[in-house]
Amino acid sequence: MEVLVLQSGSRGNCVYVESEGVAILIDAGISARQVQLRLMQHGKRLDSVRAVVISHSHRDHIGHVAVYQRKLRLPTFMTEDGTRVVRDLDESLCHFFRPNERLEFEHLVVEPIMTPHDAPNSLAFVVSDEKHRLAVLTDLGHPFSQLQKVLASVDAAILESNYDPELLAEGDYPEWLQERIRGPGGHLSNKEAALLIKKHGRHLRWICLAHLSQHNNTPEVAYNTYRKVVGSGEPFIADYYQSTPLPAIC
Repeated sequence: MEVLVLQSGSRGNCVYVESEGVAILIDAGISARQVQLRLMQHGKRLDSVRAVVISHSHRDHIGHVAVYQRKLRLPTFMTEDGTRVVRDLDESLCHFFRPNERLEFEHLVVEPIMTPHDAPNSLAFVVSDEKHRLAVLTDLGHPFSQLQKVLASVDAAILESNYDPELLAEGDYPEWLQERIRGPGGHLSNKEAALLIKKHGRHLRWICLAHLSQHNNTPEVAYNTYRKVVGSGEPFIADYYQSTPLPAIC
């Protein structure tokens, strides 16, 4: 299983997952042009992509989906909540699914996981190919109990490590926004993400810290927190602006 984080953060999110020539995109938060360019940079072709699967209706995850339909002709799998945010959807390419509904793209299977993030029917995913399992876990709200089971069941994980509490408190965000971020429907802090890995993810072949805030975090702070809490291992850090290739899961 091959994985590329095409971009991760508040400016846009998109992940490419491929197994034996069958690929999907998770989220549509960057432009169609950038999807094509970044896949080409890594020797990947768009014609292997069977669909784009949307995690939730915040614009950094769904904002470009209508363009993906129009320019890339990609079938879109999403909950109906997305129709309240995105206009000009091509109904012929829309496939609405329930939050507990498993999706199958040939041998590639996507299992949705409900999260407490503050968007209707916000989802994380486990992607499997009959041999290996990848968790894509961002916009989680708080460390809810199902994350333990998910992390224990996968081979690798992309896990949000959104903010550093001190940087958030010392920054220029208004108090209401700070409360939202650190509240039960917001995001995981660096320490919360690291503790999850320490307790439930030490067996993982790799971990990629993702969805870092550009205002309330830095790659260095996220990395140092991880190392301090977990004590060993070298996490990958998903880039704000460009693609981050990850080791094949094999």
